[in-house]
Amino acid sequence: MRAMWSGEIAFGLVTIPAKLYSATKDLTPSFHQLHTECGSRISMVRRCNKCNRDVEWGEIGKGYEVSKGEYALFSKEELAKMEGDESPGGIDIVEFIDPEDVDNVYFSKSYWVGPGGKSARGFSLLREALVSTKRAALCKVRIRTRTQLAMLRPRGKLFALDMLRFADEIVPGDEIVLPDTKEPSDRELQLALNLVEQLNGDFDVTKHPDEYRAAVEAAAAEKVERDEVARDGGEAEERAAAGVGGKVIDLADLLARSLRVAPANAPAKPLKKTEPQDQKEQEVEKEEKKPKKKAAGKRG
Repeated sequence: MRAMWSGEIAFGLVTIPAKLYSATKDLTPSFHQLHTECGSRISMVRRCNKCNRDVEWGEIGKGYEVSKGEYALFSKEELAKMEGDESPGGIDIVEFIDPEDVDNVYFSKSYWVGPGGKSARGFSLLREALVSTKRAALCKVRIRTRTQLAMLRPRGKLFALDMLRFADEIVPGDEIVLPDTKEPSDRELQLALNLVEQLNGDFDVTKHPDEYRAAVEAAAAEKVERDEVARDGGEAEERAAAGVGGKVIDLADLLARSLRVAPANAPAKPLKKTEPQDQKEQEVEKEEKKPKKKAAGKRG
């Protein structure tokens, strides 16, 4: 697997070479917007409603909404200054914590962290220390342009790096208004416990596949088999005109197909002669243009 970046795990004066890998992939079926009349992809146009015209990327900035309809406009340079000059590739440990204290609601995305460089000694030492103490490392990680909180925890021979949401990104549960309820009776509680016991089992996520994705893929396969497929002719024409990204053109195949569709008795069109290249070709051309004398007929 190819690493997303190579960097280091740092705490105090200690730095450990490390590499970051994706731990998840999104397999949710995605649908494109098509023109139902011809099956071509719909283009998303960048248009200014006030100026009533399409705009280029160079004319587009980013605005932070400060009130309804009012934005603080930022240039690329201003955004880059706020993001800082530090490049992605660092996992800075700020403290060691008990992973049981971190509620799952804070988790957003996970990565794998493996050893970097030729030696994995420091990497293995940190992993064994966290396993022995049953601790995890609270870190600050820069991925792409934003520094985020993360929890680094041992997972087999690797580390799992779980990205965490910030405190103010969590909606408190006490904001939800609950109706008044009475305590369950002993009989109701016993029935609930029996049901829990009946459905008790070990966690095995492979027993619960994505039924929606399977249904979409099966339905798509049936449509392909019945040739109920929309072909994006517009996109293919654009690729062919640009000369990139499309199918490699077989010249011999095009010539053969041209011969098959050409009318059998169609007269051949004379080839246009290009401009004469040298003096000799000019003299030959002048000679051909002179009127020829008619031959005298023999008298009988």
